[in-house]
Amino acid sequence: MAPRPCTWFQTNSCKKGVNCIYPHVIDPSFKRKACMHFAQGKCRKANDCTYSHAPDDIAFLRSTSGGGETDGRGSANTEAHFRQWRYFFPPPDQMAPVRPLGPARTKFCQEALELVDGEAGVMQEVITLLASEAGCVRVKEIVEQQLSQCNTAQHTRIFDAQILPFFKTITHKNVTSSLILAPRLMTVYNIIYGEDGQRAVMLFTAVTKHLQTLRLIQPGELGAADNVSADIIETTLTAFDKLVEVNTESQVHGGLRFVVETLRQLFENPLPAAAAFAYRPALKYLRRIEQRFGLGQALPDSKDQSHNASRHAVFDLARERPGGLSEDGPRHDNDHVDIRQISILPTLQEIQSPRNEYLPLADPREWHIGRLKGLLDRHFRLLREDTIGQLRDSAKFELERLHDPHVQDRKRPGARTFVYRNVAVSDLAFDSFRGMEFALSFDQPAELQTKSENQRRDWWEGSRRLGHEALVCLLRSEGSATFFIVSPAPGMPKKDLQTGKTIQPLHKSYNLWSEVERAHVVAKPVDQSDVYVLLDQLTTGPAEQLSLVESPGVLLPTFMPTLQAMQTMSETLDMPFAEVLAPVSTAANIDDEVDVGTPNYTTKPGFRYDLSAVTKAGRQLFMTSARNIEETTLELTTHSSLDFGQAQSVVSSLPRSLALIQGPPGTGKSYTGVQLIKILLHNKKAGDLGPIICVCYTNHALDQGLERLVDEGVKNVVRIGGNSKSERLAEVNLRAVVQRLDLTKTEKNDRYKLMKKLDVELKEITDILAQMGKLGTEASLGAYLQAYYPEVHAQLFSGVDDDGWERVDSHRNGFVETWLRGAPWGYRRPRTVDNLRDVNITHMTGQERRLIRDAWIKDMHTELQNKLHTAMAAYDMLKKQLDAIRTELDLRVLRQANIIGVTTSGLARNLDLIRRTGAKVLVCEEAGEVLECHLLTALLPSVEHAILIGDHQQLRPHISNYSLSCESKNGSQYALDVSLFERLVKPQDLLAQALPFCTLSVQRRMHPQISQLVRRTLYPLLQDAPSLDRPPVVGMRHRLFWMDHEHKENEGGDASATESRTNDYEVDMVAALVKHLVHQGVYNAEDVAVITPYLGQLRKIRKKLGSTFNTVLNDRDIDELKKDGVHDLDEETASADPSRAATVARGNLLQAIRVATVDNFQEEEAKVVVVSLVRCNSKNNAGFLKTSNRINVLLSRAKNGMYILGNGETMAQVDMWAEVMEIFKQDGCFGPKLELCCPRHEDTPLQVTTPDDFLRISPEAGCDLACEKQLPCGHACAEGWLFSQLPEVVW
Repeated sequence: MAPRPCTWFQTNSCKKGVNCIYPHVIDPSFKRKACMHFAQGKCRKANDCTYSHAPDDIAFLRSTSGGGETDGRGSANTEAHFRQWRYFFPPPDQMAPVRPLGPARTKFCQEALELVDGEAGVMQEVITLLASEAGCVRVKEIVEQQLSQCNTAQHTRIFDAQILPFFKTITHKNVTSSLILAPRLMTVYNIIYGEDGQRAVMLFTAVTKHLQTLRLIQPGELGAADNVSADIIETTLTAFDKLVEVNTESQVHGGLRFVVETLRQLFENPLPAAAAFAYRPALKYLRRIEQRFGLGQALPDSKDQSHNASRHAVFDLARERPGGLSEDGPRHDNDHVDIRQISILPTLQEIQSPRNEYLPLADPREWHIGRLKGLLDRHFRLLREDTIGQLRDSAKFELERLHDPHVQDRKRPGARTFVYRNVAVSDLAFDSFRGMEFALSFDQPAELQTKSENQRRDWWEGSRRLGHEALVCLLRSEGSATFFIVSPAPGMPKKDLQTGKTIQPLHKSYNLWSEVERAHVVAKPVDQSDVYVLLDQLTTGPAEQLSLVESPGVLLPTFMPTLQAMQTMSETLDMPFAEVLAPVSTAANIDDEVDVGTPNYTTKPGFRYDLSAVTKAGRQLFMTSARNIEETTLELTTHSSLDFGQAQSVVSSLPRSLALIQGPPGTGKSYTGVQLIKILLHNKKAGDLGPIICVCYTNHALDQGLERLVDEGVKNVVRIGGNSKSERLAEVNLRAVVQRLDLTKTEKNDRYKLMKKLDVELKEITDILAQMGKLGTEASLGAYLQAYYPEVHAQLFSGVDDDGWERVDSHRNGFVETWLRGAPWGYRRPRTVDNLRDVNITHMTGQERRLIRDAWIKDMHTELQNKLHTAMAAYDMLKKQLDAIRTELDLRVLRQANIIGVTTSGLARNLDLIRRTGAKVLVCEEAGEVLECHLLTALLPSVEHAILIGDHQQLRPHISNYSLSCESKNGSQYALDVSLFERLVKPQDLLAQALPFCTLSVQRRMHPQISQLVRRTLYPLLQDAPSLDRPPVVGMRHRLFWMDHEHKENEGGDASATESRTNDYEVDMVAALVKHLVHQGVYNAEDVAVITPYLGQLRKIRKKLGSTFNTVLNDRDIDELKKDGVHDLDEETASADPSRAATVARGNLLQAIRVATVDNFQEEEAKVVVVSLVRCNSKNNAGFLKTSNRINVLLSRAKNGMYILGNGETMAQVDMWAEVMEIFKQDGCFGPKLELCCPRHEDTPLQVTTPDDFLRISPEAGCDLACEKQLPCGHACAEGWLFSQLPEVVW
């Protein structure tokens, strides 16, 4: 990787000149930070300033600093205000006695609130001061006022002027969401709580008494809320909730429990509908407080549990329950009833357990716990099994082999796992950025030991084995398991914080391909406690056999955050739409439509949606939840570019808190989503919506969606994740935007202090590791004995014996070695180590001397391990605090965003960050492809409006374990691959009710002859757009044809672990047909696609086409191929040989052909699609082509034409295929001969049945008749019709 251009050079300020290690070239991606002084109106450098004075950058600086738009002097005024306010605090050297604030308490509290509501830096300094020693004095002074002794008027004045502003200060949304302020805020709440909670009891008892005097409803008949009272109650409950969260012991405090019961009395009487909106936030906090104290909401679950328990004897006699509920007891030490107690990574007992794991069924009546807890329990256990199950089982088989080498190798059917043997811990490294890493070596795969280094490198890089962040398990024959994450090679050289020297990572010395017999991988343990065992391996050498087990594609960051989030949610049960997502099964009013309610923000008095963002010429159109949907739909259809189905979906989704939109193929799901987002953004201020979270399953779909929003003029879009391939979105990537931010004073100060502390810990760890490396040497023993046994040290190292004679080491073995050899071995039984510690070392036998020496070394080792454990724990804590500063910057950007775009895996990685944004709206595209667990965790507690756009009749979510999928006979009872979208639209629970949803009805992709294939089988209401007109396919007689053949698929499947199927006849036919189509000279890279259901067939087609064309694979197919672990060494040879590589792609980039599996081609389209079905066998087994979802996607990708190669008899066993073939037959587009067409001689019959027929009948994509085209000279061309003469094509 080339070094990045010099940052200082970009601002003309690099002083190193030619000595600079970074290139002095213009970096087009460089963006200057905004000038803070210019924003304050104080910059004196004008055009010489190295920072940006651009209006957009200055506006961005002001917005992200928390103060919004200012007049240029606002920042300076705020800082001056803060400097005056901090004089309320006594200096650190004058803490006793402290003069009370007295009447100044009012000014102190009110100004604190003004300051935290301003710039981010000032906000941080205010909370930092409140958490300081002097601040704690002021906090005590505020909360310890004797309010109980005041009369009502005095109580009200003190509360309004002091207590309420103070509560607002410590509950401000930017304060409570800040990571770097979290420990400081905890200090403030701890002071409020007091040592035994009495301070909090006195404060909140008095405050609650005041709340009881408030008027909740305004006088009059309208029943409107008193907004002042609502604000006071919400603020108080927010502060109380945070107090209870920080001090968990408060949840059993009798005095505070009485406060909660008093607070509940505020809402004993039902609120009028007009007042509901104002008090909803307060009620939300009250419900959460009740839950923490075991009041109110816990009761329904207990009833539900007993209801399920009563069915246990009827339904579950044959099924084992989890943990202690199992009749045979827990399966192992990680088998628990409560998912919060389950370790996400398997324990050794779990790996060795002979019993199957408990996996909840899809039917909620079979769960061991009900409602939301049961829902979270089910998805936690199933996702965990899907991600680590294969690795766990493979580790079990390998551990059995290590215990008994004669045991035959085993692998779970269908599992893609790899085992690397004879592993050794080769080296370690520790630095300030990457922490502790180890180099693990193992036997190079046998097939690579005869290859060159370049070929080995190509093989490893192409196979994607042991790739970036892969999870692997190190097994020991003595019985232990350690999990590692493979460390990526560092992108840029970094300097050590301690020494200032450039860090040389382990990757510099160790890799997978350099050595012929051994391969090396650099990895870091997931659990830091495993470091010490690995250090023993390194220092003492391998005492047992080691093996490394890998399951490709299992990346810890993609599932660990989701599982952890579900564990947390199982405790808090703080999730929107819980009553809809996890209802109790009931047969009552089963025919009624489920009422999902309206988004909370729409119940604000006077709120209405302004739809003018999508109407023509901005025509005014308003909508309220009470307005007729059909009427609004018709009006929106008339005055916008939306068709009726799209308008209906938009209008229906706005008043539903949980809205579902089904988009059949080609109906404009993405376009509809963009229009919805435009409307929501237009109403962002009125609804106080915050940023809108846009979630997609793939990076490609996310990039496309965000680009559409940018094209529509949407600003402040932020894209999270580094896998975007869109150059247009590069500058709005979160990492790029954050680079334009400066740290606040608090952040700079914290970082400086943390870095200083980190330096100390780094030095300590480095010294300890150095000492471990010298463990047992004479120098280390000498230092140890001098510190703990000075008399022994004097005897060993003084150079004089007990009789005063000088010792002479003639062999120069050292004093310790000489002492060890200086006495006979001894024939009697040696004394114990404990006895020897008090014995003169000269009176020991040779055997005893070695025993006591070994004991000293063991003591040294134990001491060093304890020191390392303490230092590593301190290092980890400091790193987390430093990471919190970076997260704080991310959060400042996201708070100012209109749109936050992220993939489902990216959301899992950044879940904690996104949760802190307080977003109220979530829009998920491709919802039918997203696992339910990912959407459950994406439903942030703050979300009030979720819109899911997808199609449950297209592809389901991808899972790794086939035995958990609907396609498996056994897996259908688990149905992990049923998305939340599909479950809500089409519940598997027969007693559950489906949610209302809208369906887009007009498709604009497929020619009507193609669209009929899915319309007549799946979408009877699907219509073709009136203006849909597609040209015929050049070179083909029909635009739609099924070529029926009887050439059998290859027996035994492919060589891959997935047992993927192949058919050589179809490979050759596809290649010939693609060549024929491209020879027409009218199709480019985006126009022709080859799709097939099987990865093995894709590999063969790609290889076949690769000798003639460039082929293009999408990212997901590339990942699947590399996960599959099969790598063709002949292809590597081609890539390593330049002369051969030059012949791989003939022609130019216009002949690049897209090749994909069906499962990875959803959301894609092409003008012409060639399909290879592969399956043709005597059993007429269609394989996983039997599912209608996959057939649907396969049939709906083509715009102009589609050609299917497959055996009709095999496919006819599937009902949908039988219907599809009947349509082909009715149109005369089914048969054993594929009909071509010469564009100039259309009446000439051209039929092919074999690949060779293309060369014989249509050698140059036309026919052998004379061209007859008039030449420039005026004569008719007498040559054959040769499309290869076209200038665009070179053959």
